[in-house]
Amino acid sequence: MKASFQFTFILILCFGVFSCSIDGNDDDKKVEVCDNGIDDDGDGQIDCVDGDCSDDDACIGMSSDYRLKDNIAMLQYGLNEALQLDAKIYNYKSDESLEKRMGFMAQDVQSIMPELVMVDKSNQHLKLKYMDLMAVLVNAIKEQQKIIEANQQKIEMLNCEIESLE
Repeated sequence: MKASFQFTFILILCFGVFSCSIDGNDDDKKVEVCDNGIDDDGDGQIDCVDGDCSDDDACIGMSSDYRLKDNIAMLQYGLNEALQLDAKIYNYKSDESLEKRMGFMAQDVQSIMPELVMVDKSNQHLKLKYMDLMAVLVNAIKEQQKIIEANQQKIEMLNCEIESLE
């Protein structure tokens, strides 16, 4: 009888493990696998393009091949938008270590460049597309470089005028 009880107990444990979700929610939530080329969660976004994969190691190097893209146009955001951004230092409420982070608040960025903000799967929180923000910052640097070069030319011209007056 002892063996029968042990077998029944093991059967109950196994059934319980395989029939319940870990978080107590039995909904069949689909999860995006970030490196298989498939839209696993059905949200229309594949792998690293899916915001659910923004923190995944597989998404550090994203596909950037022309052959994978359509509707290519020059980005209009640049220095003006970058100057409106306010970098912050913060920690996440859920992080018990209180590790300091640096970044931007999605709500602030959304008012400037709404394309850089998305809603997470729970529809409760905003997420920032930091990789896309990099393109804006590169444009801002290029615009600043043009200003620097133009100012350098003006300085050189003024120095020549000063020398000719002496």
